[in-house]
Amino acid sequence: DDNLTQDQIQKEYPAVQAAMLKELQTWAKLKCFSRKRRHEAKNIIDTRWVLKYKWEYPTTDATASGAGASGNDRPIRPTEPTRTIRARLTVRGFKDTERNNIDKYAGTSTRMSQKVLVSEAVKNNWVIMTTDISKAFLQGVTYEELAKLTGEPVREVNFFLPASNVPLLRKIPGFEDFDPTKEVLHCDKPGTGLVDAPRAFSLKLALITKGTLKLLPSRVDPELCMRHENGKLICIMTKHVDDLKIAGDTRIVQMVLTVLQQHFGELKVISADFVNCGVRHQQCPKTFTIHLDQIAFCNNLRPIA
Repeated sequence: DDNLTQDQIQKEYPAVQAAMLKELQTWAKLKCFSRKRRHEAKNIIDTRWVLKYKWEYPTTDATASGAGASGNDRPIRPTEPTRTIRARLTVRGFKDTERNNIDKYAGTSTRMSQKVLVSEAVKNNWVIMTTDISKAFLQGVTYEELAKLTGEPVREVNFFLPASNVPLLRKIPGFEDFDPTKEVLHCDKPGTGLVDAPRAFSLKLALITKGTLKLLPSRVDPELCMRHENGKLICIMTKHVDDLKIAGDTRIVQMVLTVLQQHFGELKVISADFVNCGVRHQQCPKTFTIHLDQIAFCNNLRPIA
């Protein structure tokens, strides 16, 4: 268990505060919240912090490494990991008064779709890759955009921070004189912990893949997307909310990764040897055959008494 204990929080208090400030800055950078007068707000929810140790591995971005079907790709190997503290701000969505009256469905690709992608990669001698989008649930459509896309009314969600976090909040531009007795933080888009955050992100991702990237969803599985040129498949992708798996012509794959990076920030792309949705994928650089197993997944299972 990598959650920080109370003793560890006290011992590493400066690092914890720095991690919390970094998280608040991320929320502000992604324009997730704004100031609102408390007497004008409704549906006000409290928050909690999830503090964990995180191992960070130096990796090479596949978008810059020229990964392709040349057979020269090698698995990205971590070197000298460093342990840091990650602070994740979570809105306590179970207290959301509207949680039972809103659509919160976010599709995930089926096991058959995952197998289809692997099969096509082997058949066409494509390098298979995976990437996950960092802070995905903070990068969905705004509540106003969601209302325009779905015809639903604009959601009203507000939250407040623990009193000890107010000095950190005041370090963010625009919140220097924030008064927690008279103000709350208004959710301009669904934040981590709210039940509609996955849906908001899935809608934004779908707008990009279907529109800009011309990856059309399959009729049998909307989360299996494909692109054809002159009737020939040139790129295929599966989406498991923010976990993406992709294979295709080198030129198209690089374009897809570049566009996604422009919209969602830097991507950590791993090819040839990776775990996606609990399944380890190992691809031979010469024959392009792919071996699938869940050994690592099963080794991490812990019995519950």
